Amino acid sequence: MTIVVESYVAGGADRLLTQLLPNFKNLKIELLINSSMDTRILLDHPLPANVKLHRYSWTTPASLGNWAVSAGSTKMVFVRRVLSILLRYPVMILLFLHFGVYFRRNRPSILFINNGSYPGGGACLMAGVAAVLCGGIRVIHLVHSLATIQQKPFFIFEWLIDRITEKQDHIVAVSYAVAKSLTHTRKLKIKIITIYNGLPADRSFSPSTCIKPLKFLQVGYLNQNKNQRHSILALEILAKQGCKDIQITFAGEEAEKGYKAELVGLAKKLGVSEQIYFSGFVKNIENMYQHYDAILLTSFVEGMPMCILEAMRAGRAAIATTVGGVPELIEHARTGYLLKGSDPAELAETWKQILDKPEILKRMGAGAYRLFLDKFTLDTQIGKYLELIDMPLIQK
Repeated sequence: MTIVVESYVAGGADRLLTQLLPNFKNLKIELLINSSMDTRILLDHPLPANVKLHRYSWTTPASLGNWAVSAGSTKMVFVRRVLSILLRYPVMILLFLHFGVYFRRNRPSILFINNGSYPGGGACLMAGVAAVLCGGIRVIHLVHSLATIQQKPFFIFEWLIDRITEKQDHIVAVSYAVAKSLTHTRKLKIKIITIYNGLPADRSFSPSTCIKPLKFLQVGYLNQNKNQRHSILALEILAKQGCKDIQITFAGEEAEKGYKAELVGLAKKLGVSEQIYFSGFVKNIENMYQHYDAILLTSFVEGMPMCILEAMRAGRAAIATTVGGVPELIEHARTGYLLKGSDPAELAETWKQILDKPEILKRMGAGAYRLFLDKFTLDTQIGKYLELIDMPLIQK
């Protein structure tokens, strides 16, 4: 089996793959990762003996985009963006040729694509296209985040890629929301299989203390999509009402240049600096949850955030925006709170309700843990993947 990974930040997709690999012991695996990949999660532990690592250094549309935004001046960023758009599809054709040659030479029986989103960075997408056109390769294409709309100037090219992608054996989505985006946004006509992410059910939890000030953990790279700004604005609303009983730790490193400085400046301007802390990237993030009362997620776009699963396993409730697959993880007012919109006042009001009865977080956390055991364990997830590749579940 060949596994293709394209990733430029270490995150949930890497975490999922590290959990799956030890369960594919009966397969000889070639793991293809791009040379620019942040491997702090994927390679945190030694790879299984049956997995051979191969790094590819081919240019991708995503690497072109990163090159564009790294320019020193606004003018050069604009020029590089234009060039990256013009070069996107010639680069994708080259990727198709690279993968085509690789598959002809190595003839894998199965191609497993671990794709962050659809169409994603380009490499995973073209690997799937090359495998379909080569023939004789079973393709399992895993998509972690919501699909994006076709780019109108390149409609014909993207339409053709989508039609070839439909010929793959299985397309797997990590949530029903991701599956819906593939069929509604990209109009893929193949039946999409939904397999929820899972975590090992190997630990119990200690209830949160619920002692004021309440401590919240917000996990995710610092960028516009994760929208940490939302939480800081909500803190200010409470502060104006004389309440400073909420503290937030932001766990994750900066993914957009200058965004952390913007957040720090905003917190200082609003007078809530003493209520927030930036921990940076945390490799063993799962060990942090037990030290907090609940977690926050204020993203604009999510597929199925691993941080909520990690919180559930730790017996912690979540307050999260209603985006992507989040409503599939949280039962509103039973295991957490779903925010209806993007108004910080809604989050501030939710905090006020919790501060009136902090012990509610213990009940919600226990409910979240029961829901995790019922639907989101690693054994459940692995069993479904092994069914796709016709392998028995490894006996422990």
